[in-house]
Amino acid sequence: MVREQGPFKLSHPWPGIAWSTVAVVFVVSFLVGFLVLGRFQVNGPTLGAWAAICRAIGISSDRGPASAPQPPLQTPTRIAWTPATLARIASGSEQHGAFVALNCTVCHGEQGVSSSTLIPTLAGMSPAVIYKQLDDYRSGKRLWGVMSAIAAALSEQDSADVAVYFARRPDGLPPIAGEGAPEGGRSLRQRDPTIRLVFAGDPERGIPPCAACHGPGAQKLGAPALRGQHVAYIERQLAAFAQGMRQNDINQQMRVISHELKPDEMHAVAVYYGMADSH
Repeated sequence: MVREQGPFKLSHPWPGIAWSTVAVVFVVSFLVGFLVLGRFQVNGPTLGAWAAICRAIGISSDRGPASAPQPPLQTPTRIAWTPATLARIASGSEQHGAFVALNCTVCHGEQGVSSSTLIPTLAGMSPAVIYKQLDDYRSGKRLWGVMSAIAAALSEQDSADVAVYFARRPDGLPPIAGEGAPEGGRSLRQRDPTIRLVFAGDPERGIPPCAACHGPGAQKLGAPALRGQHVAYIERQLAAFAQGMRQNDINQQMRVISHELKPDEMHAVAVYYGMADSH
């Protein structure tokens, strides 16, 4: 005798088990994807259930007023390379800059040529670089006790004057070639890893070539030319950027690059630039 079956009854249980399994997987996936994983944010507070669902499907659940307090904007520098800024630097008075520089000779040496390996030579440095660093010290974007106090006592015009004065001193850093392409003849096929870093960078780690901004053969506005600078000073600044102790680099490029460099690479790059006469 054939067992009587209703229209919704199945002759065997497997289809029901399959549908039940699909339903369970769907519910679990929904709970994990929308409620569990969706609640967690990188560098942010844990979200509530509704906010997590909204975030997971790509809409905002924020109903707070637009005027709600916001954290202060963090900027690495006040300097922007506008025509007005460049005109102020270009108008610097070398004669008055010599008077202002009297406050600098104790540390940076006569005529801006430093005898200390931990203090940079300023003679021959780009006036834009000196002007920016003085403003960064004055605004607290770059911190160093003595320099912060000295910069705070200088006006913007004083900074432009002393920047022009040091930029025109002889016997300091080699002449700057200006903006352009780095020296050719170097590539990622170079056997010397330091030469590769300087002229080709390391694409796998997102490191651009140092020479693209700092020379030789090219210079980016506001980036110091490094050839002839003290080895210990260069290495110390790379470490300061890597550790976040120095944060006045526009777009954070130096912090990102230095963080990827190993200590021996920092030293090798510093030696390359510091030993200018050997290149």
